[in-house]
Amino acid sequence: MNPGGALTELRRGPVATLYSGPSGAGFKVFPGRFDRKTLAAAERVRRRLATVPAGTPILPVDAIELLDDGRHALRMELCRGSLATLVAADGPLAVAEVVALGRALSGALAVAHGLGIPHGGVNPNNVLFRAPGQPLLADFGIALRHAFPRDPVHLIEFVSPETLRTDSVDERTDLYGLGAVLHFALTGEPPHPGRLGEQPGERVLRVLNSPVPAINRADVPVGLSTMVARMLAADPANRPSGMAAVAEQFAGMSSTSTPVSVTAPAPVPVPVVPEPPPEPPTVAVLPESNPYQVIEESPEESTTDGSLKLFPEPEQKRGSWPRAPLVAAAAAVILLIAGAVVFVLRSGTDELTTAPRPLPPAPSGTAVPGQAASAKVELADPQDLGDQIVLTWTSDKTLDYAVVIAGDGGTPPNRVMLAQRNHTMRVPVDPVRKYCFLVQGTDQVSVYESQYRAVRGAVCRK
Repeated sequence: MNPGGALTELRRGPVATLYSGPSGAGFKVFPGRFDRKTLAAAERVRRRLATVPAGTPILPVDAIELLDDGRHALRMELCRGSLATLVAADGPLAVAEVVALGRALSGALAVAHGLGIPHGGVNPNNVLFRAPGQPLLADFGIALRHAFPRDPVHLIEFVSPETLRTDSVDERTDLYGLGAVLHFALTGEPPHPGRLGEQPGERVLRVLNSPVPAINRADVPVGLSTMVARMLAADPANRPSGMAAVAEQFAGMSSTSTPVSVTAPAPVPVPVVPEPPPEPPTVAVLPESNPYQVIEESPEESTTDGSLKLFPEPEQKRGSWPRAPLVAAAAAVILLIAGAVVFVLRSGTDELTTAPRPLPPAPSGTAVPGQAASAKVELADPQDLGDQIVLTWTSDKTLDYAVVIAGDGGTPPNRVMLAQRNHTMRVPVDPVRKYCFLVQGTDQVSVYESQYRAVRGAVCRK
C-alpha cells in the first residue's frame, strides 16, 4: 500500500526506521516483509491491545501495513520524545515524576499481562511521551524481536538475568525491566553502569552476577527505593507477586517533591481473562539490513549463500529509536573474550559450515591459539522430543557455557543460549527442521568447544 503521501525519515534504529507520514502518523518501517508466523503473531498482539480501556498508557499500533516496496510497517501515533532522550538532556527525574511514571507504566503492564501479553523488552527507549508529557509504553511484540535481530549487547542492563541465561520472557521479566527503567529515571544511569575499559564479556558477567547498586539519593523515599530494589532482584521469586500488585502500591504512593511534568492517567482496572495458549514457534527471518555483519562467500563457491557473524560491534549511542536487544545472542558475548564463531547456513542443502575469520575457533577440547589446552567439552548425542531438543554435555573443568544452535533453511540466524554452569538444556525447535548444535565454554581466559552434534540428518562441518 501507499500511505497516501511521502514519508519523511526521522531516525534509524538497529532494525526499523521511524518515519512521519500524512496527518502526523508515525510509521515504524522494518527492512523486509514479515513471514506468515511473525505477521500472525504481531497482528494478534495488536488486536488484543486494541481492546484495552481508554486512558491506558499503551501506545497502540493502528495497523500493520505492507508498503509498495515490499516492506512491512507499523502505523501508530507519532511520539518524538523518549525517557532516554529526556534523561540524556535534563538528567534524573524528580521523585514525584518517577512516582507518576511508575504508576503509569505499571498500570499499562498490568493491563497487558491481564490480556496474556508480556512486553519482554521494557527499557527507556520504548517509554515515549505525548506532547503534554503523558508517558506511553510502546514496542510490544516479542515475535518481531525474534524475527529481526538487534545489537546483542545494547541495553543488556535492562534485561533480566534469567532472560540473558535462557531467553525466557514472561511477566516476571517485565518486573525487572520496569525496575531497571525506574532506577534509570532516578539515577540517570542503568542499574549496572558501564565501566571505562570494560570488555563486552566482562560486562555481561557483571550484569549476571553482581547485585544492583543501591539508589544513593537523599530525597528518594525508602518505600520507592525498596520497591525498585525488589523488582531488580536477581531471583524472580524475590520480586513482587505481580504487576497488578506493583500498580496498586504506586497508586497509593505519594511524594513531597514539587512539580510533576510527567502526568499519569487514573488507575485502569485490570481485566481478568483466561491465559492464552502458548504462541507457536516463530521462524526468525534475517532482514536485508541488520546489526549483524554479513560476509558474502566467493562467487565460485556460491552466489546466494552468506555467513552470519554472531557478535557485531555494539553501538552505545543513547537516545536513538527503540532498540530492544536480542537477548539470546547478548548472553553469548561472554565468548568475545577469545573470539567469535561464524556459521554459514547453506540454502538448498543440509550442511552447516563455518567461514574463515581472523581468529579461528579452537579445535574440540582445546583453547584458542596462544592459550594452553586445559579443558575438554564433550557434547552427547541430542535427544529429539519433537518441539524440543535435550542437550547434555560434560567437561573436566568448571566453565560458563553457551549453546549455539543453527537450523537448515538458509534464512534464520544462529541462536545462542547461555547455560551458565549447567550441563543440560532444553532447546525449543521447529519440529520439522534439521539442526546442528555446538557447546562453547569459557573460564574467562580461554574458549573451549565441543564437537558438533546433529539431529534429523543434518550435516555439520567446519
